[in-house]
Amino acid sequence: MNKSSEEKKIQFILDENGKLAEMPKEDAVPVEYPIKVPLKNAFEVFVRIKDTENYWISNYGRCVNNLNHKDKNTFYMHKQGNVHLTIFEIERYERTITRGKRKGEKEIEVNRYKRETAPDLLVAESFLVQYKGRDRVWHKDGDFANNWYKNLICVSKNDFTELKAGRITLESLGLEQEYIEYENKASLHAFKIYDGILARCRSKEATESIHKCYNKTAMWDGWLNDPKSFVKWYLEHYYECGDEEMDVDKDLFGDGSGMYYPDYCCILPKGLNTLLANSKKHYKEGETPGNTLPLGVRYNSKTGKYYGEITFTGDDRARQLSYWDTPEEAFVEYKVMKQADILTVAVKYKEKIPDYIYKQLLKIEVKPY
Repeated sequence: MNKSSEEKKIQFILDENGKLAEMPKEDAVPVEYPIKVPLKNAFEVFVRIKDTENYWISNYGRCVNNLNHKDKNTFYMHKQGNVHLTIFEIERYERTITRGKRKGEKEIEVNRYKRETAPDLLVAESFLVQYKGRDRVWHKDGDFANNWYKNLICVSKNDFTELKAGRITLESLGLEQEYIEYENKASLHAFKIYDGILARCRSKEATESIHKCYNKTAMWDGWLNDPKSFVKWYLEHYYECGDEEMDVDKDLFGDGSGMYYPDYCCILPKGLNTLLANSKKHYKEGETPGNTLPLGVRYNSKTGKYYGEITFTGDDRARQLSYWDTPEEAFVEYKVMKQADILTVAVKYKEKIPDYIYKQLLKIEVKPY
C-alpha cells in the first residue's frame, strides 16, 4: 500500500519569493559528492560542477575547489558576485598502448582544460532546467551579483540583449523557469536547534554546555509533541545576518516565564542575543535568594556602597558606574546605560534584522530581576 501524501517525507525549500515551501523528499536529487564546507544557510547545497573533479558550486553561487590541497577536505572559496572564474575541466578517453611491454593494453587518459566562466553560468548549469534556444542567464532582480538560483532565468541571446538595453521587461516575455532541487540539510539543521533547546529545557542543573540560567525554562507542549512544527516555525522565521551565528531567543517578546513558545520566540544574531542576555546574577554576600542584587549591580563591602558595572558593546573592559547608598539607585543608573547600549546596537543592526524585531528592541525595558 502506498503511503498517503501526509505520511511521505517532505523537504523544505524556498520558493522564488524566498518563502518557505514544501516538496516531496523523493523528488529531490541526491547530492552525489557531498563536501564539508560551512553553509551560508540551511538551504544552501553544493554540487560538483560538471566535467570537473575538484570544483563545486552552490545554489547561492558560491564556488569552491580543493584542486591544490593535499587535504581534499580543505577548500578554497572563489570570489563571489559578478565576477569571472577560472576552473579546470577534465576529459577522459580510452586509448590503446602502441609500444613497449604493455602494447595492446587499454588505459584511461585524462586531459585537463582551463575554462573561463562566471558563477551565474555555473549555477544555471547545475540548478536550472535548460531550454532549447535559451542559452543566456538573466538575473530577475537586475542585480548581477545575486547568483541565488531562483533569481536566475534562462533567456535567449536576443532577449538578453533587449533586457539589458531596457527595451523589454522580463514580465513581457512571459517565460517560465523550472529549477532542480537537491537534497538539503534544512530540516536536519532545524532539528539540531530543537534538540539543543530541548536539552536546555530538561536540564535541572548547570553543566559545561548548559548554563544554570536555563534551569527554569520550558518548551511549549505543541513543539514538544510535534517537533516538525518547530522545524517549520524555525525555517519560516530564519534569516541571515552576515556571517553571525543565529540563536533562538525567548525573552525579547516573552512574558518573563522563560517559555519557548511561538509567540515569544524570535531568531536573533548572536551579537544581539548576547547583548540582551540577563543571566548572570550577583549577590551582596553569599549566593542566596535574599542576597540577590539587581541586574548589573555590585556591592563594595569596604565602602558599604552599591554600584553598577557594564561592558559596552565593542568595549574591551567593564566600566564601573557611580556609588550609591541603595541597590535600587545603582540599578537606575545601570538601566539607563544598558538601554542606551541596546538602542545603539539596534540601530547598527537595523538593515540586517526584520523590522518587527527592530521595533521591539526600541521598546525594550531592562528589568532588575
